[in-house]
Formats: sequence, C-alpha cells, structure tokens
Amino acid sequence: MDSFIKHWGAFSRRFPSPCPLLTVGDLRAKNNWVRSTFSTCNFSIILRGRGEFWRKGRLWPVQAPFVITQWPHEPLAYGPPLPEETWDELYLIYDASCMSWFRQCGFVDEHRPAWPIRNIEEVMAHVDEMRALGRVRGSEMAADRVDRVAERLILESLLPGIQANPDTSDEVVQHILLRLRSRPHETHDFDQLARQHGISSSTLRRRWHDALKTTPGRYLLDLRIRKARRLLTETSLQIGEIAAKSGFQDMLYFSRRFKLETRLTPSQYRKYYRIKPS
Repeated sequence: MDSFIKHWGAFSRRFPSPCPLLTVGDLRAKNNWVRSTFSTCNFSIILRGRGEFWRKGRLWPVQAPFVITQWPHEPLAYGPPLPEETWDELYLIYDASCMSWFRQCGFVDEHRPAWPIRNIEEVMAHVDEMRALGRVRGSEMAADRVDRVAERLILESLLPGIQANPDTSDEVVQHILLRLRSRPHETHDFDQLARQHGISSSTLRRRWHDALKTTPGRYLLDLRIRKARRLLTETSLQIGEIAAKSGFQDMLYFSRRFKLETRLTPSQYRKYYRIKPS
C-alpha cells in the first residue's frame, strides 16, 4: 500500500466526538528529519524502524512499535537515522483545543511525550481499520467511525496486551515477540533472528517456551490465524487477499490450515461470524 494523507476535518459528523480528527497520514519509508514547531496536537505511531525524538533538550530513542507526540508551540526534532534507514509512520492530527480533553483522558501527560507500544496486535487492528476507512467512498459516512478508531488507536497504544502471557522479562524474547505481533504477515527466519541476538536457535526455542509456553512457530501461526479471523469477519476482502495479508502465500494451504485450527473453512467462518454492515 502506498503512502497517503486524508483530511477529515471538513466532513460533518452525525455523532460528534469531543475531539474530531483533522488529518491522518500514512507514511511509508520516511527518511527525513522533522524540525518544527506545530500549532496542532499530534500522535505519530511508528510502525517500523528506529530513530530519535528530541523535546526540551531530552532524547527519547525510538524503536518501533513506538508513539511520539507533538504538542502545540513546542520546538521538536525527530526522525530515522539518515541516510541509511527509514521508518513507517501513521500520524493523527488534532486541533490544539483538544489538549485539555486529552489531558483529562490521560492521552497527554507532561512526563510521557513518547512511549513504546506493548499492545501491538490491537494497535495494528486499528491501524488497518483506519487505512480501510480512508479508502471508503462517501467519506462523510465514515467520519464518525474515524474519530472513534483514532481514539481507540491511541488508547490501545497505552495499554498492555490482552492475550495470555503478553509480556516477558526476557528482552530477547520480548523484542522478537513485538516484531511478530507488528508484522505477522511477513516471513520470519527464527534461526537468523536468534543469531542477530547472539544466541543459538535451540536457546531461543528454550527461552521462548519458558516465557510463553509455546514455540515461536506456533505463536506466529496463532497470530496469523487470529488476523485471518478478524479480516474474514470485519472486511469484504476476497479469501485469497486475506490469506496473503495474514502471511499465507498459498491459498490452498491457508484453507486447510484454517480449517484444522477452527474446524471451519474460511468461507464457513465468514458466513457464521461476519459482522453485517448496517
């Protein structure tokens, strides 16, 4: 998917939010540094890559998945290392008048202008929904949903994961865990990941099992099946597209594996559980 910017401020709302979203931007392979003072209140969700965030003379190292904020009238500097690296970013822009409401809800905290994302599965679900709403024809019908999805996206970025055993004190396992959660559709070579962290494949499997009571491969498969189930119930995508977006390159294998895991074919699962549009 290509980068895009969608302006939502011009659309009327039937069910107004206290803070309607003005703009959302989805930037891929961003390689430029931003040095600016904003007049708006913004949340930048860094989905891939690393870099730095400077505010009031303090540095926050950025390692995706991560959130950085831009508050009105504060000079800031942030971005990925140049020119070797890039990052992917989805940003939300609000009017400066929203600051007081964001403070009341805990979205804005003077001592927390940036934070790591632990609940990456839920965050990515809302990122995907935001991207889908940006492609809806008749955007005025989507504006109310966009406001709520954006609020939920910020909320989920602040919450811990909701699945069993979401966290571990093992830093290597935690780092790989977050990588899998944010990109379950990609190919992951666990032998290579182990070497990158200076351990053997067998050590990674042992430490992974100690932390999560499963194997890395099984954990990744569960993430992919969970994503496929969500796409089957929440979207009208073709099953082949859902297979690819969930990390299955072979649709026949996807169908067999999905039935083995859920006892239903993808088509049956969609028929029984799909969320019907109003």
